[in-house]
Amino acid sequence: MVAEEAVMAKNLVKRYGDFEAVRGISFKVKRGEAFALLGPNGAGKTTTVRMLTTLTSITSGEAYVNGYDVKREGLMVRRSIGLVPDISNLYEELTVEENLRFTADLYDAPRENVSKLIKEFNLPAKKKFGKLSSGFKRRVTIAAALVHEPDVLFLDEPTNGLDVHSAKALRALIRELNKRGMTIFLTTHNMVEAETIPQRVAIMKGGRIIAEGNRTELPKLIGKGARVRLQIEPLSNKLLDALSNYGPTFDEGDLVFTVQDADAFMAELCRLKNQLGFRILKVSTEAPSIEDVFIELTVGGSEGKACGCGGCPL
Repeated sequence: MVAEEAVMAKNLVKRYGDFEAVRGISFKVKRGEAFALLGPNGAGKTTTVRMLTTLTSITSGEAYVNGYDVKREGLMVRRSIGLVPDISNLYEELTVEENLRFTADLYDAPRENVSKLIKEFNLPAKKKFGKLSSGFKRRVTIAAALVHEPDVLFLDEPTNGLDVHSAKALRALIRELNKRGMTIFLTTHNMVEAETIPQRVAIMKGGRIIAEGNRTELPKLIGKGARVRLQIEPLSNKLLDALSNYGPTFDEGDLVFTVQDADAFMAELCRLKNQLGFRILKVSTEAPSIEDVFIELTVGGSEGKACGCGGCPL
């Protein structure tokens, strides 16, 4: 069954008694896209994944994965997805190969998929899962989620607890899977992951989606322009006065400006260069990062607010 969207949620709600963990969120994930739910612990990210993957019931709202209704077609959903939970669900007393074969048998997947994944992921086939490093355990868990060749891969905090090198290698693996056309749905509170893996990010807080967009769209939500870093010689009061409207500051020896239109600022700088005769030793432009947006929206004045649609698709 082929659907235009790989994942779709409409007014999704999850309550535990009087506590509302997920509060009416809506979003779509295109087929072949990498999409991330970014948020602090307790934002509702894992609960959302558990609903989408049929591990917990939906209180109200609708959800579809690969065109299947999560409420009514749970078996078909499970057959079409791979899930990498935040804590591995493989058997520590079994070897890597035994774990993968067991998973393949559960899904009636070809046994040759096991040997293919062991070779592709460079896994120690005969070593017991419980004896592996944290990084290799995550790689084996991802391999197990892929053994039946799913259409969508869900990853819940995939690099949580890994050392720097293992986390970097795992992020590269996830990006490679996405390049091959696999739809990736991940949850994270790691800014490196949010900046480097997904094409689109939805920021969650308090069970709500408070912002959604790609790396270009999200910074526009907080109204902050690009940062231009300069090193100029000689630096004169005349130049600082001429650029005072841009609020110049100093940071680690650089002269820093925050501008809404970098092209207009550079044109003005070139005009002043011809007029005042200084030299530009260094220039760089930095767009606001997803981390800047995240901090502004989850710590600043936007706390607790969300738009009526359940997100902010631009």
